[in-house]
Amino acid sequence: MKYWNLPKTTDISDMPLAAKVLAARGKSADFSSDCEISDPLLIADMQKAAEIIKTALINGDKIVIFGDYDCDGVTATVMLYRYLTAQGGEVDWLIPSRDEGYGLTAAAVDKLIDMTPELIITVDNGISAVEETRAIKEKGVKLIITDHHTVPEITPQADAIVNPKRPDDTSPCKNLAGCGVILKLIMAIEEDIDGVMEQFADLAAIGTIGDVVPLDGENRAIVKQGLEILPFTENIGLYKLLRQCGFLNEDDDENRLTANALSFTVCPRINAAGRFAHADKAAELLLSESEELAELRANELQTLNNTRRDTENEILEKADVYFGENPHLLSERVLILRGDDWHNGVIGIVSSRIMTKWGKPSIVIADDGVALRASARSVAGFPLVPMLEHCKPLLDKFGGHEKAAGFTAKSENLAELSAMIKTYCAEHFPVMPLDSLSIDKVVREADLSLENVAGLKILAPFGEENPVPLFLLQNCVIVSKKPLKDGKFLTFNVRLESSNFTQKVLCFNCGYSDFLYDINQAVDVIVTLDINEYLGTRSVSAQLKDIRPAGLVQERHFAALQAYESLVRGEKISSNLATRAFPDKADLKIIYGAIRESGGLTADKLFLKIADINYCKFKIALDVLAELKLISYNAAVGGVELLPVSGKVDVEDAAVLKRMKGLATL
Repeated sequence: MKYWNLPKTTDISDMPLAAKVLAARGKSADFSSDCEISDPLLIADMQKAAEIIKTALINGDKIVIFGDYDCDGVTATVMLYRYLTAQGGEVDWLIPSRDEGYGLTAAAVDKLIDMTPELIITVDNGISAVEETRAIKEKGVKLIITDHHTVPEITPQADAIVNPKRPDDTSPCKNLAGCGVILKLIMAIEEDIDGVMEQFADLAAIGTIGDVVPLDGENRAIVKQGLEILPFTENIGLYKLLRQCGFLNEDDDENRLTANALSFTVCPRINAAGRFAHADKAAELLLSESEELAELRANELQTLNNTRRDTENEILEKADVYFGENPHLLSERVLILRGDDWHNGVIGIVSSRIMTKWGKPSIVIADDGVALRASARSVAGFPLVPMLEHCKPLLDKFGGHEKAAGFTAKSENLAELSAMIKTYCAEHFPVMPLDSLSIDKVVREADLSLENVAGLKILAPFGEENPVPLFLLQNCVIVSKKPLKDGKFLTFNVRLESSNFTQKVLCFNCGYSDFLYDINQAVDVIVTLDINEYLGTRSVSAQLKDIRPAGLVQERHFAALQAYESLVRGEKISSNLATRAFPDKADLKIIYGAIRESGGLTADKLFLKIADINYCKFKIALDVLAELKLISYNAAVGGVELLPVSGKVDVEDAAVLKRMKGLATL
């Protein structure tokens, strides 16, 4: 269960649903119209870079493109290589392996110099490589840096630095991905915006989606046009990859090619090459002029992506075992998980999935016995970089953004580092931000028309900072439910408040037997909306994102949860909270009786069956009953079952209850 941020705007009934979403987000109606691509020469040093490249092409100079191993870097490298070779240039490219490290390392510079270029162009990297660029310039090689990452105080030596984040840059779009910067570089050389968009927007869209940059402004225009031309792409490798992902079949609906769909299919396959083999395989796929080679590389990426998925699941299974053996650790402010020789190519994805599952910032560490490589993911309101700045004395390298970061450190520093992170969190975030969902609109029957829901497509493409709209069906009643796919998923129907109108809701995030709610139960439901078409009939489709009992007072619920976690961590709570936090014999009797009557439920479903009980009190009661061996219960697993009992027990003898009561301040 997540915290729900309810919409602050009032309902304007005569507006289309899409307009109401824009109003809730504080955006104007022209957000949904096509954005124009601004003059590429507005980007600092763009004119200079274009002239250097034109001169190199005229002189027949050898040009080497130095890229990056992720989806953004690969697509950008391919775009620039395809363009320059089409102009008759003598061009080569180099992408480092993940093991060699990101960007212009000393080893990468040596490789580049060995390729005897007259001009080097970096793609999606280079802005922090001060020493490395100096080495390139000392060899008398011209250098253009194209990047989109934060510009440091000391900038590298180069003949041109094209980065919209430069302090002196006057271009309107500061959030271009690396491939977006390259797209505009090609526009500047070609002196043509529309023609370059037609030629390269497909690749630029995939790189932009893969880099998770905000999908507004020019990024929105790039992705929107890219999605429109993807079904007709002339890139053989890209076509084969789309087919590999299940798109572009004869009976395929082209509308399935969305930014969200690509982010879960095409982008991970391109990234898998750099994670589990070499990004060269992905670049060769997208550069292929042969159907046979394209088919081979697409199949290889599929295999690598399967390996990536299997590796993630193996680590996640180990995480479940770890937290199952140490359930008290789930009460920590930040979840820290380490493993021996875990594949560093997937720890970021694993960290994200752990954060999503438990609703807390997560740090996943791959430890080879000498060095730690870590990836962290966070919820809104808990920025990761200041935490890493605090830990800087123990780190070798670190960097990232508010909600995604990484670091390296020595293995011997792990215990001290974990303690430092805990201390930082306790001092700066005594009450941690909650994982949350932002609701765009509380919907009524009139909002759920085919016309209204179909109109939401004008807001696409959806992605970072333009998420799929979330809608709240408030105080509705479950009138039926049934399993799907042998109980792996389910669908249920709800009747809206004060209405005979019913809406079917699809649930793909839990199985039928795990669904906590019963027929005739009043619930609040968050859904996404779309149009489903089947056998020529169109209907409104709602997909579940979160659900909870109708009327739940979330501030009270989450305050109780945070009080319980404070007690588990051994931290004091106020006497005001304590009066409601600790169960007495009567509470324990009620909870024990509910467990006996239920015949085995998860803790969450058990809580829903016991009316009007403080959540902290409920959680402590389970701990007490488990300590006294009256029940079997593990917070990480969630199941609650009775155990055989012989003789009487005194619940007030439970050590956990005594310890927690001792933490209540007067």
